Amino acid sequence: MKYRAIALLMLLALLIAGTGCGPDKSVKYYNLGLDAVKRDDYEEAIRLWKESLAHRPDDPATRYNLGLALMNVKRYAEAEEQLREAVALDPLDHESQQLLGKCFEEQAKLTEAKRAYERSLNLKPTHVPSLLGLASIALMEDRNKTLEEYATRAAELDPNNIEANLLLAEAYYRGGDFNAAYGQLTSAQRLAASNPRLLFLLGKVSYARRMYEDAIEYLDAARTLGAPSDETFLYLGLSALALGNTAEAEKNLRLALYRNNENASAWKGLGEAYLKDRKWSDASEAINTAARLLPGDPEIALDDAIISLEQGDPAGAAEKLENLRRRSDAPRITDYYLAHAYLRAGKEAEARAAFGRFIETWEGDGALVEESKTILKRLAP
Repeated sequence: MKYRAIALLMLLALLIAGTGCGPDKSVKYYNLGLDAVKRDDYEEAIRLWKESLAHRPDDPATRYNLGLALMNVKRYAEAEEQLREAVALDPLDHESQQLLGKCFEEQAKLTEAKRAYERSLNLKPTHVPSLLGLASIALMEDRNKTLEEYATRAAELDPNNIEANLLLAEAYYRGGDFNAAYGQLTSAQRLAASNPRLLFLLGKVSYARRMYEDAIEYLDAARTLGAPSDETFLYLGLSALALGNTAEAEKNLRLALYRNNENASAWKGLGEAYLKDRKWSDASEAINTAARLLPGDPEIALDDAIISLEQGDPAGAAEKLENLRRRSDAPRITDYYLAHAYLRAGKEAEARAAFGRFIETWEGDGALVEESKTILKRLAP
């Protein structure tokens, strides 16, 4: 967002209205504020623009600049006050409406932010920052269709806008169209090849596309360039886990939890790393923590049942897996583990039925189907 230089016509009007002692003091402090911003001295700019307002309180441009400067130093409540004044002084200024919306958004006042962004778009339907603001709120509210709609409009109006490209890619990713997300991001690399957020999204999307080595490369670059968030380490850990490197997976998942101990996906991934290493007690602790943070998650429930099975409780595992199998969101591999649980519990008829269901519905690794068919032949009455 750009600060506003004083309009020439306003300056002439102020000079004409002056007393012959030089430019109006409001203009003097206004321009000194602009000079301070050029030096990145926002606190000084704030002081100077407040002084300008003392001489001319009804100037919307000064209110706008002061609000923007206050936002730059994260003094959002004060910024809101100034921007409300700017909008009241000039209700037809779409940029002030948009900046007020951004100020609301930064304070998590999403309803007020949406209204301000919508007012800005009513004044100028092609205003890209307002479209991006509405897309950003849709992202926070998990309204993916709305996110895609606003991000698409913004990207069509300004194809070189990196934020529009990233939001559109996020919409594709959340909609499960990983190829479209990947294409959007690789195209956007020409705009900002070293953008940490772009690299993080490329890593996340590459993981979803099972391009695990590429995912690690992108995520490492994002981390190096300034995106060492818990999510970055989460996907580094999950990618390493998918490649069978449990030591690297554990290291990165622990780093994710160091940054956010409430990250359920990191606890789940850590539990699965321990499962692969046959560390049943550690796996149980991690999966139980994940279940507490994300109750009802079907994959966590599956992991919990597998731990019971591996710890020598096939009957308990079978009970958990039967409960899971009845759910509409049960992982397709549930019947595979249920069959093995019944097999270990000595219930061959139930095992045959579970293996049969698994063979009919499984679309993943063919080796599991062949294994199941071999066991079924052995169990044939």
